[in-house]
Amino acid sequence: MLEASRTVIALFLRKRTSDFTVKELAAHTGLSERTFYRYFPRKEDAIRPAIDASLARIASDMRAAPRDKPLREALVEALGRSLEGNAMSWENLLPVLNETESLRAVWLQVLTDAEVALAQVVAERLGLSPDSQRARLAGAVLATAGRLAMDPPFPAGSKRDASEVLAEYLELLGPTLFEEPAGGREPVRRSPPQRSRQGRR
Repeated sequence: MLEASRTVIALFLRKRTSDFTVKELAAHTGLSERTFYRYFPRKEDAIRPAIDASLARIASDMRAAPRDKPLREALVEALGRSLEGNAMSWENLLPVLNETESLRAVWLQVLTDAEVALAQVVAERLGLSPDSQRARLAGAVLATAGRLAMDPPFPAGSKRDASEVLAEYLELLGPTLFEEPAGGREPVRRSPPQRSRQGRR
């Protein structure tokens, strides 16, 4: 399934379009139409395994980073390694992912999943609940910054390294959201005790 997904994305990149029938995509991947449909109920679903694998590698590399490495640096390095070892050209792929409503919907779901995965990484680093406001906000910010870094509005013909652009974006945000406070992990915040009915007026 992963190899078929990578093959489909490579075709989209080469032709700069997703305008292919399922029959054409199945033939290109060497699968029967029946098998293709079993793997991918819609042709748009064919992009998910390859992109999910890239996101999973980024999260894994961030988790493997030394504890003394700032989380922002860990993300920048993880994105750089992912792009170096990946045949996907995000600069050319992103326009294809926004070519149709169906593809755009899948891409938006990928970004939502990325927010959740990155929130989990932040939560593990800071000793927070993944559902905490800080972890969820950090996950959303990191996912958005990564997307913008891979699709920068630079003049035609100019080239920038996505990890370098990401570092610049995260520098604008400052360290507060992503790093442990100087005294260590944040304490678990509890709701204040409720006053008894007898104490109320």
